[in-house]
Amino acid sequence: MRKVDHDARRQEVAIAAAHIIAEQGLESLTTRNLAKAMSCSIGVLSHYFANKDEIVIAALSWADTRIEQRFNNAIANNTSVDGYSPIIMGALPLDAESDMEWRVRLNLAAYTLTHETLRQTQTQMRKEREEKILNLVSSLQNAGLVRTDLTANIITRSVIDFITGAAYNLLQIPMEQREARISFILDYINALQA
Repeated sequence: MRKVDHDARRQEVAIAAAHIIAEQGLESLTTRNLAKAMSCSIGVLSHYFANKDEIVIAALSWADTRIEQRFNNAIANNTSVDGYSPIIMGALPLDAESDMEWRVRLNLAAYTLTHETLRQTQTQMRKEREEKILNLVSSLQNAGLVRTDLTANIITRSVIDFITGAAYNLLQIPMEQREARISFILDYINALQA
């Protein structure tokens, strides 16, 4: 008898759900469409997830985890303002992979407002991300590399809002035009130097 890796199979379902959400919208994520995309039965899906909300949470977690991994890689051992630009670039939908992840994230933004468990998960992830950026900004300020006339909290929140708003706007334009559209964010980062 073949042994199935339960976690790996759940991950496969989450990825397939994320693709459907990114390409067709949340309304197209039905168990029927998901089973078809995975070439399996609806019964197989119910073996791994109790309901659609669990599938949605798994898809969002998958997208957020990937965005978070890029963010963590960019922020690791960052000790200069110059190193801050890759963090911003890594957080935005500037390639096919991050484009899909942001489409999942933004498709589910309204959904999280009416689904308490998902909203709590998103709130916790946002707080953790904000704390990491705040720590980075504070350490750069303490090293004299970032201006101190703005608090680390103000800088952190403005950068997060820039990224979120820019990501939404970038999804509305062709990929080849996106990097030119974010120059104002990089200009802002450069203006923060002490």
